[in-house]
This record gives sequence, C-alpha cells and structure tokens, in this order.
Amino acid sequence: MNPELLNQLPQVLFQIGKAIGSDESLSTTLVRISELVTELCGAAACSVMLANPEEKTLLGKAAFGLRRPDFTTVSFRYGEGIAGRVAESGESVLVDDVANDPRFASHGDSSHIRSLACVPLLHRDTVVGVLTVTTPEVSFFTSSSLELLALIANTIALDIENIRLRRLAQTDSLTGAYNRQYLDQCLPDMVVDAHTSNQPLCVAMFDVDHFKRVNDEHGHGVGDLVLAEISRRLDEASRSNDVLVRYGGEEFLLLLPGANLATAAGIADRMRMQLAAEALTLPTNDEGDTVSLSLRISAGVAELGVAEGHEQLFTRADQALYAAKANGRNRVEVAKAP
Repeated sequence: MNPELLNQLPQVLFQIGKAIGSDESLSTTLVRISELVTELCGAAACSVMLANPEEKTLLGKAAFGLRRPDFTTVSFRYGEGIAGRVAESGESVLVDDVANDPRFASHGDSSHIRSLACVPLLHRDTVVGVLTVTTPEVSFFTSSSLELLALIANTIALDIENIRLRRLAQTDSLTGAYNRQYLDQCLPDMVVDAHTSNQPLCVAMFDVDHFKRVNDEHGHGVGDLVLAEISRRLDEASRSNDVLVRYGGEEFLLLLPGANLATAAGIADRMRMQLAAEALTLPTNDEGDTVSLSLRISAGVAELGVAEGHEQLFTRADQALYAAKANGRNRVEVAKAP
C-alpha cells in the first residue's frame, strides 16, 4: 500500500471517528465520511449506499463531489450495476474504465465517471452497504486503493450499522420523520438547553386539513403516500437543525431550536404556502394511474417561556393549532406568551 496514504490514514480514521461520535444525523455523518475518503484517495467523488436486505436493494444515502443534485434518489437492485454486484457478492470491484465495462449501470449523468473502486460495508458477514470512489481519469485507482478503501469500510461498517439501527428505532416507518418516542427524549433536553443557554426555542404543530376525505375517497394506501410526501416537503423546507416529528395520524411537529416566535411562525407559514402551491400527484395502482390532490395544512406555533417546561410549551402549541383549525384552517396561529 502507498506509504504516503498509510501515513495519512490514522488522521483520517480519527476524523471519521469524530464524525461518527457526533450528534449529527446519519446523512450528515455519511457526507463527512465521504468527504474524508475522497480526500484520502485523491478521488473526485465518494458515495455511500446502504442496503435494504429484505427488498434486496441499495439506497443512496450520502455523497461528496458528485454532480447529481440529490443522490438520495438513487437506488440499485442487488446485482444491478457495480454497486449492486458488490452488495450481492460481498466482494470489492475495481474498474479501470466504466465505458468498457458492461457491468456499469448509470442513473443519470455519468460522463464524469471513468474509473471507480467499490467495496462492501460488511457487518457479521452481511452487507450493510457499499462505499464507492470515482474519478473522470481512466485507470486512476489501483489494488492499493481498493485495499485502503476496504480497510476504511471494515473500520466503519459496525458504527454505521449501529447509527442506522438507532435511527430506525427513533423513526416513523411510514414518513421517515422522527417518532413520538424520540420526541419524548428530545424535547425535555431541548428545553433545558434553551433555558441554560438563554436561547429561544419554538414548537410548531401541523395538521393536514380534511385528511379523512383522502382516506375515504382514495383509500388508506393513497393516504399513506400523502403523509409520506407531506413529511418530505416539511423536512425539505425546514432548517438543518430543526427536528421533524410525526406526532400521530396526520399531525406533525417541528422543533425549532434557536428560533424566536416571529422566525418560527414565518417558517411554518412558508411551509403552509409551499404545500398549497403544488398539488401532490400520487400513484393509485400498479398500472400507472395517478391522482392529483391539493392539500392544505394548519399550524400552531409557541415559543418557550422563561419558567416554562416542555409540557406547557407543547400544550400552548396544541392550543394554537386548535385555534388555526377553528378559525378556518389553512393558516398559522401563534400562541400568546405564558
């Protein structure tokens, strides 16, 4: 293995360990790992895909240096493309030129990819994901590159799997938002932190207006798709440090640390308007039929008071949401100070 890379490896592994030990989300941690691996290998880009063993698929989770705007939309079946073959076999692959390799499968623009190295993330002899580095140069990576990448993958596979499993335990399986169990753990700590640091904290509660009609008219399958899409849009419109929770049914809750009442109300209203501006087009069956739905949300926002606990904060946000629904829906109501 290249002695220069070996000299850099301990520092890179140290930085990777810091990323894994942080409180950042799984995606943020994986982006940082991708960045560090890219720099170490001298690659143009690095990506991490995680496995769904039940469905035999790989899902894009994080990338650094790729041209495509949203790597998380990329997926491969086991056996499909280089990554899918690595997931299926559990063996690393080195490609000198993807243009001459029939195994290569592209999802989108791949003009900037010529050579690549791909290794499995193995935990207890089970593939939990794959790690891939790419470059526009032909024959850029060597067997030493593959050995180095495999060493990193073996070091981080267990940690990544533990993070993933912890995230699953905290996540609503339908929408991908955090669940109430996580809220019960998170909100009291946020309240203590806000009081200690003298920083604002707000809670915004959302309810999908007339959601029962969706289930009644189109079925619960479409209703589930609606909730998942609304969750995605709310999360997309939130700030990086906000926490989106599915509270139950068609209710969502957003924790906004560092945001005062005016800021939080503005974010909630922006979410409301963005959702109303674009209808949701969703499949209704496997034959390609779709339905277009225009949905609205109501919101209640409250800011943590000076001597207030998490239960009082939550109650006032809930009361503000009730006022929004009582006052005509599709609106944001702000709770009065305690």
